[in-house]
Amino acid sequence: MRYSHSFFEEFATLLEQGVASFGPAVVAEKRDRVLRMITEHLAYFPVRPIDPDVGKCTYPVTTTPFVLIYDYDDAELRIYLIVHGRADRTALDLSKVRW
Repeated sequence: MRYSHSFFEEFATLLEQGVASFGPAVVAEKRDRVLRMITEHLAYFPVRPIDPDVGKCTYPVTTTPFVLIYDYDDAELRIYLIVHGRADRTALDLSKVRW
């Protein structure tokens, strides 16, 4: 499994934005839910249709406002980005993702 630097940077920004509105405990729970979902579910069951807006697979993380953008092959799962579910995904440029 491989995470981009862009994923961690964007995830930190999204979490930081939630602290003022929801508090640190809720933000920590959402962070943990996303990371657990990746390692305990998506790593084993990555098959999803390709999202035509981004050209990669997307996975909305249950009970969070977040959507993961990823791809995979027989060798690894690659997590490109995490975005807010209401974000305009047509504007994303995945060529700018830093690994």
